[in-house]
This record gives sequence, structure tokens and C-alpha cells, in this order.
Amino acid sequence: MKKFLSNYKILLALIILFLIMIINFNVIRGFVRSHMPHNYKVFIKETFFGKEYLEEISFYKKLGYNKFQIPKTQFVDLEFKKISLKGLKSFKSHYNMAFNKKGKTKKFFLEDLGNGILIASASGEFKFSTDYSFNKFEDINTNLSELNVFQVVDITKLENDIFVSFVVKSENDECVFFGVANANINKENLLFNLFYKENQCTQETNGLGGRIYPYIFKGKKGFLLTTAATDKMKNKSQDLESFFGKIWFFESATKKKILFSVGHRNPQGLIVSDNIIISTEHGPYGGDEINNIKFGKNYGYPISSYGELYKFKKDKEKFKVPKYQLSKSHLENNFEEPIFAFVPSIGISEIERISNDFSEYWNDNFLITSLNGRTIFRVKFDEEFEKVIYMEPMYLGERIRDIKYIKNKKIIILALEESGSIGVLSVN
Repeated sequence: MKKFLSNYKILLALIILFLIMIINFNVIRGFVRSHMPHNYKVFIKETFFGKEYLEEISFYKKLGYNKFQIPKTQFVDLEFKKISLKGLKSFKSHYNMAFNKKGKTKKFFLEDLGNGILIASASGEFKFSTDYSFNKFEDINTNLSELNVFQVVDITKLENDIFVSFVVKSENDECVFFGVANANINKENLLFNLFYKENQCTQETNGLGGRIYPYIFKGKKGFLLTTAATDKMKNKSQDLESFFGKIWFFESATKKKILFSVGHRNPQGLIVSDNIIISTEHGPYGGDEINNIKFGKNYGYPISSYGELYKFKKDKEKFKVPKYQLSKSHLENNFEEPIFAFVPSIGISEIERISNDFSEYWNDNFLITSLNGRTIFRVKFDEEFEKVIYMEPMYLGERIRDIKYIKNKKIIILALEESGSIGVLSVN
């Protein structure tokens, strides 16, 4: 009996000690950290985690010096919340295939209708939020299946219509055709009519461009549309007979198509602010660009880029000192220089101007989102939009496909495609 009681006491003591350790773990850990010799700490960490892993952690901690993760920023603390979009279909993207990801992204686009947010997924689903709290979404019926839409690549509101850019697969599935359709705004049923269909086909289904933005050109109302020319199609950017690697203006009344600018690789973002057109564009291996778009100008790809063809990466491993394939000057080749080029690339996506009423610390600022970078960049340009004065990276941790500023609510909304959520940013 005495032995049993003794063992019982030991067991009880161990249980109490274990509970104390759980309840006061941070206190105990703090005490140990304060009193344990440094070489002992290093030995324990290397034993459990490995020296290489600890060096990697140390590297990233130093790399992140003075950088902030949302909701923290340099001058203002934000509120951030995510609202899951239930029932949103997944879409097998180039990102999943290129990086061997098992999951699928939930790629979608945003448009503010003034009394709620319209959402369009890449697979053609449309939803409408009846308010800006995003507590309720109504599904909208469409007839896009009648147009054989394979992938939606953007939406925009133009007067009383919703315009959608999309691609249709060829009969043999070897390439896709570009199209644009429009429908009168209706929150129950969108009946789209074909506005334009291109007869040229592209094999690059991962690099499509497709951004649409309302624009008035020489007094005519319409919209700008971006198209891409990547990889095998890259030489189409400089081919004036090709539809691809360009920015086009479409007159909405006559459907007339006007070539606006050439020499683009894959423009992902587009905005018109005070009649200045800014595009954000995927570079190749490095060299994502912010461009000031001007009528009739050439932006250089695939002759000039501050990135390189992906072949360079393989050549670097093979030859150690490979030669540049692309010119590192636009100006010397009579092309337009970018306002800014990201080296390495960030996987640039959309750009949005933030009204000065959002925060006194963010006056005259633009926000640029990224996919693989999973970061929002707060940017201020000079008055001529020829250079970036400053840029603040704000890490979010998720691929951001689209962004909209809702002025009357003073909120920023984001299309987060890994979780299939709407992100909402506001000032704390």
C-alpha cells in the first residue's frame, strides 16, 4: 500500500508539474531564455531543428527588416477581414501547373456597381453582394455558356452595361480565341450579347491579359482592352498585324477597334486616372513593369526588358555567365521606358488609386497588388507619372487577383484567390 501511495504521489506530482508547464509555459520559457547560456540555446535549437533550417530562418528575419504585414503598415494600422465566398468553383491555373501545386485557385474579379459588388469567377459564375458588409451574396444567372466561354478574364461597368472579356477554346483545344460580351445590368439575370470576337488564335492560355477599363478616346466613349504575347507568341508583340501583345481601344457605339499601343508581354492591371493610363505588366524572368501608356507608343517587348527569357535561368545553371538575350534599355531602341521595373518579379496584378479621404497618410497613393509576391505595394508617382517617388511593400500572404476602392464606404476590397475570399481593408 505504501509503495502504491508513493507511486501515486510521484504521478500526481508529475501531472501537477505538467499542468504548471502548460499553464505557465511562456513564463517558464522566458525564465529559461533569460538564464540559459547562449551556447546551450544554440545547441538545443540545432539539435531539434537543424543548423541549415535555423540559418534560413535568420536570413528571412533579416530580409524582412522594417517590413510590415497587413494590418500593420508604416504609418497607419488597418483593419483586415476575410469573407469566404461559398460555392465558388476552383480553377486550375498556370500557377498550379507551373509550381506543381495540388490545389486549385479560386480566380475571380470584382466590380463596384454603386450599390453592391459584382463578382465574376474565371469559370463564369456571377454573384452580387446586396451591400458592402458582404454577409449575403445572390447568384446571378447568365447565358455565357451559349457563347462557349472557357475562361472569364475580367469585368467592368460601362454606363448601364457589364462588359466581360473572355476566351473560347478552339475545336481541337489547341488554342483559344478572345472575345468581349456585354449585358444590361440586372441582378438576377445577365443576358450577354457578343460585342467582339477575335479571329486570331493564341496558344498561350496562361498569358492572356484581358483587362478592360472604361476610356474616352478623341471624344468617343468606349474601353481599353489588354492582350498578351508570352513565350511562343512573344514575337506577336511587335507584329502590327497581330491582335496579341497590344492595348486596344474599342468604341462602344460602333464597336470600332483602334490599336492603342504595342510591345506588351502580359498586362495584368489597368487604370485611367486624370486621363493618365497606367498599366501593370508581367515581365518574363524578372522585369514586371509599371507603364505610362500613351497612344501610338511601343513598350519594347520582346526586344527590351529588364527581365530575361526563362532560358536565361537554365543557361545560368549550365554556363554560369550567360549572355543577355533582351536589351536592357528601352530608350536606346526608341521604346518607352517603364516608370518602374521589378527585378526580381513580384507576379504583378492589378493597380488601383486610393482616394485621399481614406487616410491622410496615403494622399495621392496607388496600390499595386501581386500574385506570387502575395504583397500589396503602396506607391506614389511624381506629377508627370515618369518615376516612382516611394514604394511601401505590405505583405498579405495570399495571391491577390483584383482590387477595388469603394469611396463611399472608405474600404479597399481584394480578390484573394487561394482561399476564395474577399479581403476588406479599412482604417483602424
